[in-house]
Amino acid sequence: MSSILPSPDARRMPQADTFIALCHSETTLLKELAALMQREQAVLIRNDVAALEPLAAEKTRLLEQLAAQARERAGLMQEAGLTDAERVHAWLADKAAAREAWGELDSALKQVQAINRLNGQLVDRHLAQTEETLEVLRQAAISTLGYGKDGSLPTLSGGGRHLGSA
Repeated sequence: MSSILPSPDARRMPQADTFIALCHSETTLLKELAALMQREQAVLIRNDVAALEPLAAEKTRLLEQLAAQARERAGLMQEAGLTDAERVHAWLADKAAAREAWGELDSALKQVQAINRLNGQLVDRHLAQTEETLEVLRQAAISTLGYGKDGSLPTLSGGGRHLGSA
């Protein structure tokens, strides 16, 4: 009595379907994150600090969901032996829908990374402006204090960082 084994492609199909579903789910979350980060960008441009807190909470929630999705997809890929780019591309070669889902995921990730870089630059610019403002205020305070008993300018205690230090 011989047993009928499914073809290798038939055995891989549920795995490919799961992979596609996970990629679509992760892509959807990345698109939500991109939209949120664009709202964050508008808030940073307006310098509306109060509006950042609710966005940060929503961003944390989305990032946690994304991490869970990525772990699930990575686990599936690990089980399938897709541990490097070469193996992933070979596996995707005959699976048009999986290849498309993977491409959409990669594209969404690149968009989020680009927005994140720009938002980081905006935050850095705001920090530099804040440090410059604090330095101006410190210098103004020092100039109004006059001289100490020994004839030197007084120093203000406060932040230990100086303009331009990292």
